Amino acid sequence: MMGSVQATIDWRTATPEELDGHRCIITTVDGTIIYGYLKAIPPFTPEYQLTRFVLHDRDLCLGQLRILSLNPKHGTAILQPHIRSLTVTRQTKQPTNERNPQ
Repeated sequence: MMGSVQATIDWRTATPEELDGHRCIITTVDGTIIYGYLKAIPPFTPEYQLTRFVLHDRDLCLGQLRILSLNPKHGTAILQPHIRSLTVTRQTKQPTNERNPQ
């Protein structure tokens, strides 16, 4: 059985728009592996250039887990201290239909 190969996005050089909504694999410093999607929280003001990323999961078990901060103006990408590694793939979150057609 063959698996599918997902292209990755380099979070160190990507723009916030390139990362928002994409699938991620996170390894925490204690070795826990978490799968989910990145959700961008835009800067609060035009002067505040930092975009923060949290984990967006449907069940909200880990909702709003802080993962990454990007400042494109200064060219910085910083993982939160509790994150050891981050892999971002080109797979995006599919929009969900609120109603189930029967």
